[in-house]
Amino acid sequence: MKTLTRWGIHPRPGVARALVAAVPALLALYLVARGWLYPLWPDTVGAIGHPFTADPGLGGAWGGPTLAGAWAVHALIALGLQAVCFAVVRALYRPRQPGPERTSPAGTTTPSSSTNRN
Repeated sequence: MKTLTRWGIHPRPGVARALVAAVPALLALYLVARGWLYPLWPDTVGAIGHPFTADPGLGGAWGGPTLAGAWAVHALIALGLQAVCFAVVRALYRPRQPGPERTSPAGTTTPSSSTNRN
């Protein structure tokens, strides 16, 4: 739990919030596989032995025709999309902001009723 709070994510209950957060979390995992681990996919694994020379199989790849260029472009796109996914999850689980306090007729302050909501 402390690791999540360090990143600005404060877990709160709520099934709907968890279901919405599951989409960017799963997308971020998929981006690790397709962006960061790009050279290990079956269509590119043959170019691992020569990452800086042109490969005919990577001619149409983003950043191709070399494996290093295609990997760099795929990893940068994955990094940008993962930052968006992280921002969405962080927005869903940001800490609650305390509502304005109301002053009672006796002069004491009481917290607003909005602080008890999810």
